[in-house]
Amino acid sequence: MDRCLRSARRDSASARAPGAGGGAASGQARAERLDVLLSGMTDGVMMLDADLRLVEWNALFPASTGVPAETLRAGMSMEEILRAQAAAGEFGEVEVEAEVARRIALLRAGGSSGTIERTRPNGQVLELRRARLPDGGFVTLYTDITARRQAEDKLRQAQKMETVGQLTGSVAHDFNNLLMIILGNLEIADRALRAGDPGKARRGIEVARSGARRAAALTQRLLAFSRRQPRDPRPVDVNALIRNLADLIQQSASDHVAVEFDLTDDPWTALVDPNQLETALLNLVINARDAMPKGGVVTIATEQVSRSGSLAPLPVTVPGDEFVRIAVRDTGTGMSQEVAARASEPFFTTKEAGKGTGLGLHQVVEFAAGAGGQVRIDSEPGIGTAVTLYLPLLTSGHPDEAAPAGPAESVPFAGRGEKILVVENEPAILAYTTEGLEALGYRVIGAQNASAALTLLEETPDIAVLFTDFGLPGIDGAQLAREAKRRWPGLPVLYTTGGPEAPVPPDGWPDEGGDPVVKPYGLPTLAKAIRAVLDRRASLPVAGPV
Repeated sequence: MDRCLRSARRDSASARAPGAGGGAASGQARAERLDVLLSGMTDGVMMLDADLRLVEWNALFPASTGVPAETLRAGMSMEEILRAQAAAGEFGEVEVEAEVARRIALLRAGGSSGTIERTRPNGQVLELRRARLPDGGFVTLYTDITARRQAEDKLRQAQKMETVGQLTGSVAHDFNNLLMIILGNLEIADRALRAGDPGKARRGIEVARSGARRAAALTQRLLAFSRRQPRDPRPVDVNALIRNLADLIQQSASDHVAVEFDLTDDPWTALVDPNQLETALLNLVINARDAMPKGGVVTIATEQVSRSGSLAPLPVTVPGDEFVRIAVRDTGTGMSQEVAARASEPFFTTKEAGKGTGLGLHQVVEFAAGAGGQVRIDSEPGIGTAVTLYLPLLTSGHPDEAAPAGPAESVPFAGRGEKILVVENEPAILAYTTEGLEALGYRVIGAQNASAALTLLEETPDIAVLFTDFGLPGIDGAQLAREAKRRWPGLPVLYTTGGPEAPVPPDGWPDEGGDPVVKPYGLPTLAKAIRAVLDRRASLPVAGPV
């Protein structure tokens, strides 16, 4: 506490000087009150003068910044404080003097004012609130919001799982319909073969294959929607993403709500996290559905808009000229202006207890802000609600959302006699993969567990690729690959998984063999992945056992 409020104490000392009169006692009292106030705060406090030199601080300031408490002194320059933070690793791996100069320039220009969120190397999340003082200096408060952010992350995940729960009934209904399509058409194909009608059999098989593809896409969408993942912005064709999500949107809307799409053919691209955009759209559709208990219509529309090309001002305050506008409109009960103004607040909900967390619309607003965009809510009681996302248009780059492959896929990635070790614990999948790769010209050896695979690698030195399921019983695919790479450092490894992506092991993948091949995979997809691995490693011969 004796390090705090040095200037206040200096003021009180001057107040006690000859001629100060009765002001000495009041100055001393003010200093003591301020001392007690700062020492009792739960936030770290730092005060700088106009020359960016340390004037005041409290005991929580060094703990919030990584600066050793014993090095702090009145008059210490901000450059020294920043160097001490850099030495403590607070800024990561940076060129220290360049980073110090950059931060000092921001402070002097006022670009570091306001509220800033910062994650420290130890995982602590701080909210920095910095304000100018009348004399030109700064005061900064350091608030630990780690617990708040963790709670919000858990609630976001809970909101996603709540949405998945609401989808379960309609998804089960649609999935059973798809199983009927698959099983029924396989029976048709079987009867046609027995009757000597190969044309009808081929048609039945093709319809069954189409149903299986739709079921696989539905499963992968649900898994991708429900999984935890960090924000991963990438160029996304917004219209293509919405079209690919149409099945889930229809299912989330329920039977009594019609869904209409008003999408243009232009491939407008935005730099967004595709999973978060899907989550936002599904949240908006579910909100629209709940606002129409007696049925209605929800419309999803996209449009490109620009400030320079618009006759009326765009209702957005974020910088930028061109935006992709995504509107989700319903014909539901609507909201009053007072309710609409609070609709995006976290935990605010008009639904009955237990029917919603109040985070759905808040998530949409957070997503748009994180993408550099904005959300507008227009609603009128008895008419309906429109929630509009404005996302900055990406003027360069290629969208990641590719159109799904058609039913007749060619297989240009034939083998050249290379030997592939396939490790799969499911016998039917192992047989399918083996037969398909052999038909393409590969030589295939199969194993159903990691131990058998390692034995085969010992006995067969010319294996070109290890293709293994990630979810093997006992020793899993990552452990198998790690041991194989330890013994045969040049052996390429390719993974397959039953989820939208395999969970990355804590110490990372043991090989850079490319993205996992997601089940259910078709032969063209697998052949392309194997060919890519072989071509990428063509200049790296497989090393012998270590």
